[in-house]
Amino acid sequence: MISVLGKRLMVSAVLVTITLATIFLVPKWLFFLVVEAFILGALFEFFVMAERKGVVINRLLGLFFGGLLPFSLYFSSEPMILSIACLTLFIFNFHRKLRDQALLSTSVTLFGIIYISWFFSYMNKIRYLDHGPYWVLFIILLVKGGDTGAYFVGKSLGRIKLIEHISPNKSVEGAVGGFLTSLALAALSKIYLPHVSFVHLLVLGALMGILSQIGDLAESSIKRDVGVKDSGQIPGLGGILDVLDSLLLCVPCAYYYITAFPGLLRS
Repeated sequence: MISVLGKRLMVSAVLVTITLATIFLVPKWLFFLVVEAFILGALFEFFVMAERKGVVINRLLGLFFGGLLPFSLYFSSEPMILSIACLTLFIFNFHRKLRDQALLSTSVTLFGIIYISWFFSYMNKIRYLDHGPYWVLFIILLVKGGDTGAYFVGKSLGRIKLIEHISPNKSVEGAVGGFLTSLALAALSKIYLPHVSFVHLLVLGALMGILSQIGDLAESSIKRDVGVKDSGQIPGLGGILDVLDSLLLCVPCAYYYITAFPGLLRS
């Protein structure tokens, strides 16, 4: 029987191959659709978890606006989409049967749209920048590499619990190992981002190393509140939201940092 680690490694190998092909070989519009698919899958899982807590969610409206938000890449319409989403959800919650759920339903649905759809849609914006494919690779490599470093260091050296009431298996040693792995991978990224100084690479490495772990813990707190171990049923990895959780806070942060320094976009 294949171990959990074996399943995780096999699924990860397939995902790495698909990810590299999507970043470097497919046209931008297809990359956009892949991001859209991840967003809708993760958002669906989030809504299912919310419903386990008894929250009334209008999945169709939530998925519609969550799927629409990434198209703001072409129309710069994020505030308008969020405003219409808020208005529409309020109208939906005027229903007599939902009078005791109006605040909770609207808040949780909008939170899911912002937390998953808006945050991860920044991946499309990064892909469209100069050197965009390499910046996408940089973010995924640092975040997922940091996850892997944290996992193996935690397994072998972990003694001190990090935040046991949220994630009992995470340790301080694993967190430090993940952070140092992200920094090391940031420094090595000079190989494919030669125009970027080590200072910028290491600052971004530190940001990714910290925010990725906060993002992981944030989703863990949601799952613990709901009472589930995984957000979905991907063998060895959990769910789509489990795959994205450590990226969600990192992607918009990386976008704003990269665009704040024009030199990072020049050859």
